[in-house]
Amino acid sequence: MTVNLKDEAEAIEKILRLRTFIVGLQFFEKAEDMERIKKLKRPGGRRVFCQIITTARTYGWTIGVTQEDLIKNSFCPAMLGLYERPEFMRDGTYKGAIWFENKEDGKKYEDSIPVIPLGKFHAVAIGPIFSERINPDIILIYGNPAQMILMVNGLQWKDYERLTFYCAGESSCADAIAQCYLSRKPSLTIPCYGERRFGHVQDDELVIALPPDSLRKAAEGLKKLAEKGIRYPVPFFGVQTDPNEGMPDIFKYYHLLK
Repeated sequence: MTVNLKDEAEAIEKILRLRTFIVGLQFFEKAEDMERIKKLKRPGGRRVFCQIITTARTYGWTIGVTQEDLIKNSFCPAMLGLYERPEFMRDGTYKGAIWFENKEDGKKYEDSIPVIPLGKFHAVAIGPIFSERINPDIILIYGNPAQMILMVNGLQWKDYERLTFYCAGESSCADAIAQCYLSRKPSLTIPCYGERRFGHVQDDELVIALPPDSLRKAAEGLKKLAEKGIRYPVPFFGVQTDPNEGMPDIFKYYHLLK
C-alpha cells in the first residue's frame, strides 16, 4: 500500500488538534544531496539540535544541518551519527560533573545511550510533512499527554502490541530519534532539561518518534477511534457523578447481566 504521508499527517494534526506541525527527519550520506532540497534553510550559526526541531515544527521551515552547524562537544551530533564523542564524554567526566553523583554513574549513562552508527550519515534535514520536501526516515510528533495516549491507542488499534518506551534522563533526542532509528518501533519519551531550556519545549509536551509506516497505522487507528467517539479533547464526565451513565453501551449491557 502506498503511504501518503502528507494526508496521514494532516489527519493526525486535525484529529489531535496538535499545537505544532508533524515533522520528518531525513538522513543523508552526502551533504550535497541534502543541499538539493527545495527552499532548504541552514542555521547560520552553531545550534543544538532541539533548537532546529522546534524551529521546523513551529514555523514550518525545512532546515538542514551537518556537524559544522551543531555545537562542538555536545551530544547532538553524536546522537545523529555525525560525530564521535570525545573521551571526556565517553568516560563519564562530562555528565558526571553535572547530572550524576560521580564519574562512574556518568559512564553508565554514556554507555546506555542509543546513537546512530558513527559515519553512516553526514547531514540531516528536518521539515514539516505537509511541505513534502523530504523523504523522512523518522517522524516526530509533539503533544500533551492526552494527545499522546490517543496516539498510542491509534497505533494499537490494529495488530496490538504492548509498547515499551525509554527515558535516559538528559537526552530525549536519543530516547526518541536514535531509539526509533535503531529499533524501527515507535518511541515515546519525556523531553529533557536541555530540550526545554534551548528548544523551548513546553511543560505539557511529550514527544514520540515513529518510522514512516507507523504514521499510516496511527492515522488509521485514530480515525477508527474517532468514529467510536474517542477523540481529543477527552470530555470530562465529572468526579461526583455516577460513572455508569458515561460508560459505553456494551459495558452497560454486561453490567446489567450481573
